[in-house]
Amino acid sequence: MKKSKRNEIPGIILPVIVIAAIAAVIAVVVFLFPKGGQSSVTKADVEQTVARLQAMENRDTAEIENQVTVTDTGTADDASSPAPADESSLDSIRQSILDGSGVMDNVTIRQKFKNTAIMGDSITNSIWEYEFLDQDVVISERGLSVINANDQVATTIAMNPRVIFMGFGSNDLESYESNVDGFIEGYKTQVRKLQEALPGVPIYINCVLPITEEAIASIPALQYYPQYNEALIQMCNEMGLTFVDNSFILENDSSLYEPDGEHPTSPFYPLWLSYMAYVAGL
Repeated sequence: MKKSKRNEIPGIILPVIVIAAIAAVIAVVVFLFPKGGQSSVTKADVEQTVARLQAMENRDTAEIENQVTVTDTGTADDASSPAPADESSLDSIRQSILDGSGVMDNVTIRQKFKNTAIMGDSITNSIWEYEFLDQDVVISERGLSVINANDQVATTIAMNPRVIFMGFGSNDLESYESNVDGFIEGYKTQVRKLQEALPGVPIYINCVLPITEEAIASIPALQYYPQYNEALIQMCNEMGLTFVDNSFILENDSSLYEPDGEHPTSPFYPLWLSYMAYVAGL
């Protein structure tokens, strides 16, 4: 069988590619969010996106080249359509996460999540705070509710990732409390923006992580997290999304909780990221 050949990208061309990408992104943002429209996208949003792309320009040349493999037929193989895990294999994947055999090392995690976007609140934010991934992948903010994630959605659209992961709900529990429908409507609003701007890009919805009884006793609104997850599963079925149930990780090991009984500690993250990668077929 004839093997694919990799064409080298001359170093002098790389800055030109990135500059062209920046210009294209600005044009897309202006087109998608015209002046006078209802979007919350501002000049600051565009500048933030440009800054992200300029940071990409400064990456090592070898890393950039590694993202673009050209075959001898002229077709670029950028892994733009990863195949998600089959439902029947999830049990064995979960077991491999729990026994450690399927947990990826930090280098592999970074490779798997290239050109993806992980959106979310403080739980997601800790991915880059613990230095598992950088902010060119993690689009998050502490204390963020899904309905207020307009800037994160705009940034993600401008990035044009091959896969999107979303993880909201922890803060929404305190905002919406028992109003599960309100939470879901806010989530749907943001998902629709992504689907309209990035048709064909798969979106994975992370569950609201389990919360300890002690935390619920302290903040009663947290008791509704199972209902939020049930509603998220229904939303995924309706909108063609994939629900990622990570609850088994914390249910198996309560030592992975911070003292607040809601946020996970650093050792949780390689397990979570590995499971997301397997589910999405990265």
